[in-house]
Amino acid sequence: MDYGFIGTGAITSAIVTGLCTTDRPPQKIWVSPRNRKKAARLAEAYVPVEMAADNQAVVDRSDLVVLAVLPQHKESILAPLNFRSDQPIIHLLAGTPIAAVRPLVLPATQIVRAVPLPCTAIHKGPIALYPHHDQVTAFFRPLGTVIQLDRESQLETLSIVTALMAPYYAMMEAVTAWTTAEGIQREKAAAYAAAMFGALATIAESVPGGDIPALVAESMTPGGLNEQAMATIDAQGGFESLNKALDAVKEKIA
Repeated sequence: MDYGFIGTGAITSAIVTGLCTTDRPPQKIWVSPRNRKKAARLAEAYVPVEMAADNQAVVDRSDLVVLAVLPQHKESILAPLNFRSDQPIIHLLAGTPIAAVRPLVLPATQIVRAVPLPCTAIHKGPIALYPHHDQVTAFFRPLGTVIQLDRESQLETLSIVTALMAPYYAMMEAVTAWTTAEGIQREKAAAYAAAMFGALATIAESVPGGDIPALVAESMTPGGLNEQAMATIDAQGGFESLNKALDAVKEKIA
C-alpha cells in the first residue's frame, strides 16, 4: 500500500520517519512539496519517500492519504483536490471535527481523525483514533500505542493532555539540575532521570484497569522516602497546578 501526506510539517516528518524505520517499511510514501526543504530532506533520508509534483499528485498516487495541513488552510488546500471514494483519509487537523473535513474530501467517506505525537518517529507514545478503521489502525500500530476512542469529543480531551509535554520536560530538568548541584555530572544526571521516568511510564502502561493510584500506594513504604516526597509535595498544593493548567488549555481551545 502506498501512503500520501498532504502537508510536510513536523508531525508528518515524525510519522514518515517512524514508518521508514520499522521492520517492514512501506513500498512508497508520497509527500507534498508545500514545504520543499522538509520534503526533500525526507526523500533524501529514506528510500520509500518521494516528493510529488503537487498535492493532486499525492492523492492520485496514494492508497491512503494523511491530511496534515494547518486547520486555517484546509479549504484552500483540500477543496481543489480530487479524492477517490476508495481512499481512507487520516485527518490530523487540530481542533477540527470530521464533519468540517468531510465535504472537502468527497467522494472519499472513510475519514479517521488521529492525534499522534512527535515520538511516533521512535515508535513510541500514544496515538488516539476515532472512529475505528482496520487499515488506519494497521498504519499506526508500528508507531506507538493505539488508543481507540468511542466518541470524537474524547480526542479533544486527549489533545489537551499533550500540552503537558513541556511541563514534563521542565520537571525532568528540575530533577537533573538538582542532581547536578549535588555533584553528579549533568549528562549522567539527565540519563538517570530519563531512564527512571521512562521505566515508570512503562510499568504504568501495563497496570490493569489503568489503576495508577495503586502504583502510587505501592511506591510508598510507610516512613519511607517516597512517602516523605509525597507529603512534601502535598503540603505545597500537590498536583492541583496540573489540573489548573489543563483547564486553562481547555478554555483556550474551546
